[in-house]
Amino acid sequence: MANLYVKEFDMANPIIIASSPATHGEKNMLKTARSMPGAIVMRNFGHSAGGGSYICGMERGGGVQSHALGTSIPDLYTSFEEYCESVKRIRQTMSREIKLWVSVGHYGDLNTPGWIEKWKNEAREFELAGADAVELHFNTPGVACAQNRIFDFERLILNSVRNAKKSVKIPVMVKLPVEMTDPLRAMDMAVYAGADAVGPTARWKGFTFELDWKRTVARGGGGYSGDQALPIACYTVAEARNNGVSVPIFAGGGVFSAEAAMKLIMAGSNIAQLGSFACSLGPDAIAQLIAQFDRLCNKYGYSNMEELTGAASYLINMPQSVAKERTAAIGTAYREKAVDNEKCIGCGKCVNACWYEGIEMSGKLAAKTDKCIGCGYCFWVCPTKALEIPAGDIAAAAI
Repeated sequence: MANLYVKEFDMANPIIIASSPATHGEKNMLKTARSMPGAIVMRNFGHSAGGGSYICGMERGGGVQSHALGTSIPDLYTSFEEYCESVKRIRQTMSREIKLWVSVGHYGDLNTPGWIEKWKNEAREFELAGADAVELHFNTPGVACAQNRIFDFERLILNSVRNAKKSVKIPVMVKLPVEMTDPLRAMDMAVYAGADAVGPTARWKGFTFELDWKRTVARGGGGYSGDQALPIACYTVAEARNNGVSVPIFAGGGVFSAEAAMKLIMAGSNIAQLGSFACSLGPDAIAQLIAQFDRLCNKYGYSNMEELTGAASYLINMPQSVAKERTAAIGTAYREKAVDNEKCIGCGKCVNACWYEGIEMSGKLAAKTDKCIGCGYCFWVCPTKALEIPAGDIAAAAI
């Protein structure tokens, strides 16, 4: 078994359950805790908005994710005092191996007078109730919901983090958007203000619907994420690390599998946030994901989190000489590989996709010509793998 302990967050494993319906209220918090993640973020006090989720392709590891038509989650607490008592009971009941973060305020508070003092008071009370950390939640699609999108978002982060840091001694975690802002500047500002960790999360306002639009179950404008968001989340993390963001990172967006969580960490995040996955599949699936994460670490030869974190950043920072060698090696293999006549069905897709007259139909079969430059387009469209090379092995050999 790999050692999944994350020293930067003092967490038993690198999976954190984000503020969501799965962490809304005491019963849901304790239900989610059965999966034994590294940390759980309790949902904001007074945050009852949002119905169910519409997730396409969950069986394949996630896809389009949006809010769905359905009953909004009711607020479970009639007073802030009752909420704080619940936080206290959760900390006393939940395993000490699981870190308890509590989300402070809500983006909608920005339109109400006195929100700064409200957030400061919430942070203080959560610390007194036993929270291990507080989270300032600026995640998208909140930014896109602002009535005036052109405002000083960085100064908002600066002042909010500074106020929180003055109010509590426990860590202040800052969950930040990727949409409608420069995520690197947002992270820089949070760090400058004293944030103990930053959590860039790829999630957008989206509009997904069926051609028979009346039958659409997704709600227009809900949060759009899924496996399409993962590469953007990975790049955001890698860019942050390359530009000097050295504080711990708890990134999220598109994490619907152990493989996705592992990729996010290999890009440079210390831990991975799960939101919709936890809501849609429940604690058993979370536990299975953590177990699968461990198996993947063993499979690929990572014995601890220090070895895994940022491991793939070499691809972003690859020396030019290595990049040229990989390109040349794969291009040569594309050019020299002949069509496998036993697999070719004569469909002509390769000829149609070629822009250099590098392949032609010879009777009922395709055949390379001496004009082939090795671009590889014909390989990607071949339905039978009559054109195929071990590209991954060639790329790895260059490294």
